[in-house]
Amino acid sequence: MYTTTAKLPVAAIWDFVKEMDNWAPFVTGYQAHEKQSETDSLWTLKGDVGALARVVQFRVQITDWKGPSRVAFDLKGLNEPLEGGGSFEMRACESEGVVPAGSAPGTSPILRLFEAIARCLLRFVGGSTPRRAAGAEARPGEGAAELSFRLEVNPGGPMAPMLNALMKPAMLPAAEQLADGIVARLEEIHGTKA
Repeated sequence: MYTTTAKLPVAAIWDFVKEMDNWAPFVTGYQAHEKQSETDSLWTLKGDVGALARVVQFRVQITDWKGPSRVAFDLKGLNEPLEGGGSFEMRACESEGVVPAGSAPGTSPILRLFEAIARCLLRFVGGSTPRRAAGAEARPGEGAAELSFRLEVNPGGPMAPMLNALMKPAMLPAAEQLADGIVARLEEIHGTKA
């Protein structure tokens, strides 16, 4: 799970996040998406995992819609044996200090190293994502909100162990890119950059 803060109220973040057309282009490897109903959509992503490059289609189903605080979803690969899910969670910041962003405490140094490498590669490959201004993390208080994004993708089939080893370190940087892209765009719209 990746968490960041914004100098915006939860309602402003929710108004943006509840419409997938607003944030879809910030998803790592985004190619296209098509809404099929209020809860179902098809997504096409291009993934580069090590030496493997694939275009993957997912069916995404919203499983929990609790505006303005939470959206959860399941995903299933249509052309590749992949399953997973994730969530967006928003809440007003109430405690003191800056909410820490990034990986959970206690993760291994090796995993943190792979996450850092994956983060650099994602930034190199996906340069179109809006960037947040230095020092843009909001401090809790009136109008500050916390946005968390969780993503899990589990490969299946005979290559699953190898693909999982390659994909796992990229999940946190992908979540970071999405959450920071959303907040950067909202800061542009609302003029709240630091």
